[in-house]
Amino acid sequence: MKLICPAIGEDHEKDFLVTGSLDDFRIIVFSSPEEYEKGFEYLELADYQPCEVSCELFRELAKNDDAFSGIIMDIHSKNKIISKKELLEESF
Repeated sequence: MKLICPAIGEDHEKDFLVTGSLDDFRIIVFSSPEEYEKGFEYLELADYQPCEVSCELFRELAKNDDAFSGIIMDIHSKNKIISKKELLEESF
């Protein structure tokens, strides 16, 4: 499954849009380009570009980054929180 993330930067230097704190954060993602557009307007983002990301990246983060606690999908509508545990179990 591919997700769309708002990102700033180029290549391996991309920064994703996150919420939370340095020691407990979630990455904001969107389920489709259409949801990204709606969320982009809702969040009033500027300078971010859509970046297609595989769920495997989030599983790797869940395994290797203690501060990463999950993702928030379609924050403007569903506001679905997918926990680190769900990512590791591939249950979403």
